[in-house]
Amino acid sequence: MKRLLDISDLTKDDFDNILTYSKNLSIQNNKVLQDKSLGLIFEKYSTRTRISFQTGIYQLGGNPIDIKFSELNMQRDETFEDTFEIFGCYLDAIVYRTDNHLKLINASNFFKKPIINALSDKSHPCQTISDIFTLKEHFNTFENLTISWFGDVNNIVFSLVEALNLFKDIKLNIFTHEDIFNNSFLSVNKNENIRTYFDLDAELIKKSDCVMTDVFNSMNDIESIDKEKKLSKFQVNKSLMDLTKPECVFMHCLPANIGSEVTSEVIKSQKSIVIEQARNRLIAQKGILKWLNI
Repeated sequence: MKRLLDISDLTKDDFDNILTYSKNLSIQNNKVLQDKSLGLIFEKYSTRTRISFQTGIYQLGGNPIDIKFSELNMQRDETFEDTFEIFGCYLDAIVYRTDNHLKLINASNFFKKPIINALSDKSHPCQTISDIFTLKEHFNTFENLTISWFGDVNNIVFSLVEALNLFKDIKLNIFTHEDIFNNSFLSVNKNENIRTYFDLDAELIKKSDCVMTDVFNSMNDIESIDKEKKLSKFQVNKSLMDLTKPECVFMHCLPANIGSEVTSEVIKSQKSIVIEQARNRLIAQKGILKWLNI
């Protein structure tokens, strides 16, 4: 049984197959989910992930079912474990967004069918798969590609690092505050193509093919002025982007906190491909769904 709780659930071949499926499904009609029902559980806000999965499931011939814990018998003392075991009687797969990665692991112990992590406090594999797909479509190669990440070390970075442990042709430079890095989930083994820096380095930034960032305070954070201050020098602004190559692109998983991690001038610039990045969420989710082979 396949599942996608973290990028580490994938082999390099799995990831390559998802990218290929995504490309093919973007240009052909394929009802691989015909007569299949998939539950969508979103304990946290979502725009791109929720709608792209709902649309993707429908386009692949499946039936997306929105599930709210508040409407289930969990409100009458039915256990989490029993609930997910019962889901297995009716559903062919689950897409689950939660504030606690341990819930995903616990759910997978009782729901004996595929589960997709639609975001947790630890990782966001669907976003990273879509971002890697976007880079491949834009540059047509991963060879000698350099990504520079600025700001928080969050679930997006964790999944990106796991992916680039597979795609060793891509270099990743993470620019962040030392305290933020030390308090993050980023304890995975990193290959030599992944480096962390606690200050800006103009010479390294000049080598960037892609600049990425995300909000400094994530959904699972208690908003912290101290954290914003520590990360303020890692804001992606015009001065930083002017250091990069003419062909360098800017990416952000959205939603953005304009004026914090990125300026309006950058996100609306010619180098920004955030809309293309968001559009590819639907394409990549369909690739993931086909890979599951439900």
